Amino acid sequence: MTTLLEVRSVRKSFGGFAAVDDVSFELRSGEITGLVGSNGAGKTTLLNVLYGKTFADSGSIIMNGTDVTKIPAFERVRLGLGMVFQITSVFHELSVTENLQLGALRKGREVRPSSDTDIDAILALIGLQSRRFDIASTLSHGEQQWLEIGMVLLAKPQILLLDEPTSGMTRAEAAKTADLCRSLLSNGTVAAIVVVEHNIDFIRRVSERVLVMHRGGIIASGSIDEVQKDQLVRDSFLGRMQ
Repeated sequence: MTTLLEVRSVRKSFGGFAAVDDVSFELRSGEITGLVGSNGAGKTTLLNVLYGKTFADSGSIIMNGTDVTKIPAFERVRLGLGMVFQITSVFHELSVTENLQLGALRKGREVRPSSDTDIDAILALIGLQSRRFDIASTLSHGEQQWLEIGMVLLAKPQILLLDEPTSGMTRAEAAKTADLCRSLLSNGTVAAIVVVEHNIDFIRRVSERVLVMHRGGIIASGSIDEVQKDQLVRDSFLGRMQ
């Protein structure tokens, strides 16, 4: 498998607190990598550093051979990086289709609205064909999250970062989100996904590899079954992974 992203000894501190502390890993094509850990472990900060929302204090991030450590988020988007944040930012007063028409422009990769063909394909992928003319504010939380994913996908990312995508979803919506993530890889829409999630059932369904964070560092790596057996993981937050 091709290495798409290399994270080398990345550190990020806030006021002397090391939110991300000497983190290194590689992201390979065809993988959904789960990033788990207790609250405050540094998961979302790491995603923000990867995306360029905030810069690392030290270390390096290499994407397809290009050092992106100090380039802003919009440049990383143009290189094929996309991120879906936990709090959706869809335009609630616009229709589903209108949101998607603006999606590629919002994310900075295209210079024109996406074609009807692109939008039809995304609507089918995210399962919102029947809601295409509905105002976004009438969608459920899960549907709004799928719409947000669709907007990011219109920028044609190679790597997709997801920050707690199932937060606030029903069990059925979470299951559909898991199916969506797997289909994005299987049909070649994206090459790899990194997902931060507290829903361990979701992680078990989608992730072949799990990275466990604790106090800013990665303390274990492997399948969900392997990391749940790791004593350091069990000592850190066993109760959160049952």
